[in-house]
Amino acid sequence: MQLTSKFKIKEIKNIIKFFNDNNVGRISTIDRDGFPQVIPMNFVFANNFTNNNDKTLDFQKGKNKEIGEKDIKIFNSSFHHVIYMHSHSRGEKIDNLKRNPKVGFEVDKEICFLPSYYFHPTDASFADTLYISIVVKGKASIVTDNNEKAFAMNSMMNKYQMEGKYTPLTKEMRSIQYLTVLRIDPESINGKYKIGQQWSTKYRADIAKKIIEREGTARAKEILEYMKIKTLSNGEIDITTDPITM
Repeated sequence: MQLTSKFKIKEIKNIIKFFNDNNVGRISTIDRDGFPQVIPMNFVFANNFTNNNDKTLDFQKGKNKEIGEKDIKIFNSSFHHVIYMHSHSRGEKIDNLKRNPKVGFEVDKEICFLPSYYFHPTDASFADTLYISIVVKGKASIVTDNNEKAFAMNSMMNKYQMEGKYTPLTKEMRSIQYLTVLRIDPESINGKYKIGQQWSTKYRADIAKKIIEREGTARAKEILEYMKIKTLSNGEIDITTDPITM
C-alpha cells in the first residue's frame, strides 16, 4: 500500500486500537489457480506468544509512550504482535495457506459516504467517503502448540466477551486440542485514514453542517467524532483547529 504522508496512520497505538475496536477482518489466500480468495473472519491482534518476553510491547494496557512513524518501521519488522483466528479444520482457505503461506489481511471501517452535492451542484464524480483501513501482509500458519492455542482463544474471548462469565481455556481441554487456530505473522502493517484531515478548519465545519443536515443529529455526532468535531446541545458544533492525526 503506497500512501501519501497525510493519509497514513503514523501512531502504533492507533493501529492497535483500531484492531481492538473492530470485530471482522478479511484474510486473503491464493488458490491453486493463482486467484485471491477473500474470507471475513473474527480475529484478535495479540502479543506474540512465542516471543512474549520483556521486549514485547503491551499497547492494549496503554503503558507505552506516544510512538511515531519511525517506530512503525521497527514495529513492522519486530513481530511484537500476531493475528489469531479460529477456523474450520478443512476447506479451501486451509489448502491455500498450506500451499502458499503468504497472505493478506485487511480491516476497514466506512465512517460516512459524502454525496457529490456536498462539493459540486451536479458533478457525480465529486462523491467521496470517510474511512479508516489497515492492510497487513504476512505469512499464515496453523498453530499446533496447545498452550498457544489456549492463549489465542483466551485473547479472542477477552476481546469479544469482555464481560467475562466463562472459564478460561487451557491446553488440557479437548476443545482446545481439536481446535484449529490460524496465526498470521505480519511482515508489514500499513494504515490509511481519510477523515477530513486534508481540509481547512472552515471547510471541515462546512462539511460537518451538511453531514448533520443529511444524517440527522444522532448519527452525525458519531461521524463527527472521527473528524474531531463536537456537536453541542444547542445544535452548534465545536471544531478543533489542531491538525487531525492518527
